[in-house]
Amino acid sequence: MTEKINYINSLTGLLGDQFIENSHSVGQLIYWHKYSGDHIQVREHEQLRWLLINDTLQSVIDLNNPDLLLFPHLLCLGKHWQALKPPQKVLELGLGGGAIRNYLQHKYPKAQITSVEKNADIIDCYTQFFSSNKNEQLLCADAQQILKSAQNIDWIILDLFSQIDAPRFLFEEAFYKKIYSALNNNGVLFINFLSQHESQLKQLQQLLLDVFGCNISPQKITGYVNHIVVVTKKV
Repeated sequence: MTEKINYINSLTGLLGDQFIENSHSVGQLIYWHKYSGDHIQVREHEQLRWLLINDTLQSVIDLNNPDLLLFPHLLCLGKHWQALKPPQKVLELGLGGGAIRNYLQHKYPKAQITSVEKNADIIDCYTQFFSSNKNEQLLCADAQQILKSAQNIDWIILDLFSQIDAPRFLFEEAFYKKIYSALNNNGVLFINFLSQHESQLKQLQQLLLDVFGCNISPQKITGYVNHIVVVTKKV
């Protein structure tokens, strides 16, 4: 276990500011695709492979251990997950390079892990370059549409990409009411929330208070714009 922790720490050390800022130009380009004015690329160097959308880094995996969580915000999420009872049903909204999906499939092999991604090109890219080869329950669909029929979910993980700012519906009460309805009693919502503005965090806190009936304290990831939000459905 100590060796694994040291290995993860060494990889995490490679993923510093310099790597993130230059991730669109370092390493070897192994895939590039343009769609609707945007572009996807996959690059790799030694044991690391990463996904970028419009030169914005989305996800990194270790090719030798694709189930490892490497980014600080993912490690933070992992600590929250490990402290809970293993889930039976997980709904992941947003796929990216699939680092979360790969981890969950490895850590909870008996759970039903459903990942939703509206961009078919991202799914194809994940399947070809990042997948742990268990791709059932990988849906090309809109998150809000899936939530309309989702039910009895233990964990919902919200990690939706937006290049500049959070998607607008993340600030709509109706969206969180759908999530609330989809969760089991004592089900948990996890949000990787990218925010540059304190006002956005306050707005999110108020929405979750209105829908879930409890105050939440976003956990800031040092050196990143990520905030981790965890809220439990209590009835």
